[in-house]
This record gives sequence, structure tokens and C-alpha cells, in this order.
Amino acid sequence: MKSLLLTLTTLVLVAVQIQCAITGQQYCNRYMCITGQHDSDKNLDTYTLQPPSGTNIPVSQFGWIAIGFGTSMISTPMIIAWPNSDGSITLSQRKTNNHVTPTVDSNPPRKATLLSSSSFSNTSTTSISFTLPSNSNTNSTNLIWAYGNKNPGSSSASTSNLAQHLASGNTQISLLANSLPSPTTTNGNGNSTTSNRPSSSSNPLSDSGSGLGGARGGTSKTVLIAHVACGGIATMAILPIGILIPRISRGLTMKRWWFPVHGALNGVLAFGLIVAAFGIARANFTGGFNSTHRKLGLTLFILSIIQTLLGILTHWWQPKHRLQTKSGRGPVNFLHMLLGLVVVGIGFGTVWWGLDEEWERWSGTGAPSVGWKVGWGLVVGITALAYIGGLYLLPRQLKMEKERRHWASSISNGRGHVHRNGSSSSKIKSTGSSLPPPPPPPVHHSHSQSRADQPQTSQIPHSNTALPPPPRRLPPRI
Repeated sequence: MKSLLLTLTTLVLVAVQIQCAITGQQYCNRYMCITGQHDSDKNLDTYTLQPPSGTNIPVSQFGWIAIGFGTSMISTPMIIAWPNSDGSITLSQRKTNNHVTPTVDSNPPRKATLLSSSSFSNTSTTSISFTLPSNSNTNSTNLIWAYGNKNPGSSSASTSNLAQHLASGNTQISLLANSLPSPTTTNGNGNSTTSNRPSSSSNPLSDSGSGLGGARGGTSKTVLIAHVACGGIATMAILPIGILIPRISRGLTMKRWWFPVHGALNGVLAFGLIVAAFGIARANFTGGFNSTHRKLGLTLFILSIIQTLLGILTHWWQPKHRLQTKSGRGPVNFLHMLLGLVVVGIGFGTVWWGLDEEWERWSGTGAPSVGWKVGWGLVVGITALAYIGGLYLLPRQLKMEKERRHWASSISNGRGHVHRNGSSSSKIKSTGSSLPPPPPPPVHHSHSQSRADQPQTSQIPHSNTALPPPPRRLPPRI
């Protein structure tokens, strides 16, 4: 009896030890499930890729499925798998240095081995399992994932061509977690089996089909749309309009109606939306500044702050100094105009790289359609042509500014006296405006004198105040 109890106790302890030696976690979205397991005794990791629970994809409709160990497609070791028509499974380890079709990696950092006993593909569904040597960080493993619905049509791991994925994204799992699910799965023979692994009541990494598993705290697709809306409206609409209005209007009129419009658009609306887009991204998406889109977004955020401060400095504080031009503009004015063009250009670039490298990672709907990039090109082209057209009005703007300066100077040099050029001016009362009033209207000549006989005398503007007579020359003293 004692020996029987000892044997049973030993078996229980061995079973518990085996159970505790294998840990892991599962991540699922509406396209695929990734189950990662870590065997601490063998120092071996096992990954199983399969359709989500309740979704059966027969081999005739299955394309390919893949995971990568990193946060971005670039320079990330990937394992791509697909079933073949004869029921076999192909594993292909690949890598890429850009957002293009990855090529075969002849020397991967970890060699994947297909688990033939656990992998199958039949008329019901497909499940692919493989093992890898464990890496140093099993507590927090960054993964990218992708699913394509077009099968390569070849069992060759090195020469098969891959069609673009239908959906992709990234996530993070802990291979040391004790939250492996216990779903009912279908094995290669079509029989239902139940796993005895411990299950977690809730999977914090599941995105409930949103395709945003890499976002912090199970962020929904609504957050992604909010980020895109704020950034896209600011950079593709408000900022371009905000620089075109002053550029064109100053060449058409001397009225400053454009200034409050320009300040409201760029200094308030666009700046506020850029700050909101940046804050949403920092609060909800992991990975840091590891892509061109994110680096440009950070640059845009910083330059927008500087540009707003320069705008305030330019339009509300203009001390006179020796570097000012005749028009009253100084280095800060020109820096403000130049930086405005730079900010608009960086905004365009941020949107382009967001479409090119971020949308497919976070949206779960694959790469954006060509129409989005065509629309981007149209906005950029129209903005560039409109700004160049505004530069065509620059000589007219400079001429009008020169005429106004000349007239304002003639007003300030005399109070109703006749000048050498034959013009005259009346005493002008200060109106509190920084801009002088428009030039006076021409004088109406007397009907008693013909135009040919009219002497070249001064033209006196209409005024309610009579001009003082010119001083008389007194005779010399005797």
C-alpha cells in the first residue's frame, strides 16, 4: 500500500513538473490565431498558426500564414508557411530590408523545424506547428503577423513567389505566461480533441477582431481612425490652405483679411489637430519611433510648435532693427515663411509613409488601395501648382507695397504743403491703424480752363479743412 501511494505521488509530482515546464500564451484576431509555448526543460519554443476558433479554411482556400520576430517588417526574421495540394506543409524562413516581398534567409538566427505530427491541412481546416530554439527574452516577445489568401502554388521554400498579404499587424505575447487556451480543435483526422492546458479567463492580447493587437491595452480600430483623421485633416487640408491664402491674397489686395484666417487655420486648428494626432499615437501604439512615419511625425510635432511661436513673434512683436527690409520684414518673417513650407512638406511625407508602412500593420485590412496614394498625389500637386501661381503675383504685391510706402511717406513729410513732385497732402489724423489709408482721389479741374492750357499745379484732395495759403516773401529790410 505504501509503495502504491509513493508511486502515485511520484507520478503526480512528475506530471506537475511537466505541466509547469510548458508555459505560453495565445493571440487571436479575425484572420488567425498564434499560440506560443515555451518548454523550459528543453529550452524550446513551439508556435502553432491556425485560423481562429470556429473558422475553418480548407486547403483549397488557404493561402499562406506568417509570423515574424520583431516590431516592423524591415529586418525582421520571418517564418512563412502554407499547405500544398498533396497535404504537405512548407516552411520558408525569409527576411527583407524594405516593404517588398521578403526573400529567403539562407542563414536565419533561429532554425525552424516543422512538427509534422501536429501539422495538417485537409478539406476542413489547416493547422501548422513548428519549433524554434528559445531566445533570451521569452517574457515579452514582439511578433508581426500576416495572412494571405493566395497560395504560392508550389512546395518549394526557396523559389515560391508570395502574393501580397490580405491583412497584417503586430502584437506581443509572453511565453512564460500560464494562459494557454483549452479550445476544441480538429486534428489531422478530423476528430475533435480538447487540450488539457490551463486556460486564462481573459486574453489581454486579443483584439476581438480589430487587427490592432500591437496597440496598448487592446486599442480598437476607432483609435487608429481618430489618429488618421486628426493628422490627415491637418496636413492634407488645413496646412496647405493656410499657406495658400496669404500667398495669393497679398498679390491681389492690400487688405489684411487673410491674417486672421491664416492664424485661425494654421495657428489654432492645424496645430491643435497635430498635437492630438501625436498624443493619440504616443498613448496607444507601441514600438517607439522605429519607422519613417513615426520619425516624421515627431519632427512635424516639434516644428509645429516652433512655427506657431514664430508666427506669434512675427505678427505681434516687430521691433525695428537694421536688418529690416524696406517693407518692414525682418529675418524672423522670412524664417516663418520658409519654415511654413517645410512643415507642409513634412506633413505630406508623414501621410505618405503612414499609408506605406503603418496602415497595413495596424488596420488589419491589408495595404491601402492605390486610390489613397493617387489622392495624396493630387493634393500635393494642386498645392504646389497653386503656390507657384501665387508666386506669379509676387511682383504685383511688391509694387503695391512700394506705392503704399511712398504715399505714406508723402503723408508723414508734410501737413498740407506742396511737394516738389507737384502733389499735396492734408493733415491726417491718427486712426490707430498700423496701415495708412488708401491714396487720395484725383482732383476735379475747373471747367473754365482747358486741359491743354492747364498749368502743372498741385492736385489738392477734397478736405473739409481749408489749406493755409503759401507763405509770402517779405521785402528785405532797408
